[in-house]
Amino acid sequence: MYVFVNERIVQLSYKLQRRYLTLLAVYAPEEGKTEQTEEFYETHQDQIDKVIKDDYIVVAGDYNGRVGNIPIDGILGTNGEITTKSNGHKLKEFASVNELKLTNTFFRHKEIHKMTWSARGYRSSIDYILTNKKLSPLVNDSKVFRGYDVTTDHYLLISKIPLPQKWCTFTKRSLEQEEF
Repeated sequence: MYVFVNERIVQLSYKLQRRYLTLLAVYAPEEGKTEQTEEFYETHQDQIDKVIKDDYIVVAGDYNGRVGNIPIDGILGTNGEITTKSNGHKLKEFASVNELKLTNTFFRHKEIHKMTWSARGYRSSIDYILTNKKLSPLVNDSKVFRGYDVTTDHYLLISKIPLPQKWCTFTKRSLEQEEF
């Protein structure tokens, strides 16, 4: 199932064996756009509230926020960048309320594999992959892959989440089951 919420949020839901895997792709307003940021997080919260809490949730995108590296148990790890900005505070608050883990702050990597954005001589981590508590134990790693030949000032952020094989099984119908 695919839902275009608005120009900043898109939702995809995949049926697994017993539950759904819901993916939300987001693009938050830039730092300093307070009204737009408030509206974005209200809409984002509405979408999270619509997802069944028993399902698996992944939220990924450009949050335009710097969250720092002061840990919040189960939400924020110690491997983020040092700087914190107002959009980062909003993201931490949102993640805490919804018990979402910012995966790329939990894995130790070289700085080059943590910074998701680079332009005009500046670098920072403003893109994040968040997972809910049901899915976060499956996350093996999150890091930036540089060198993909695309025209953007962002780098590809990947989380390795191996789904158990039993979640992805499909039933094959035989000819006897087909009705003509």
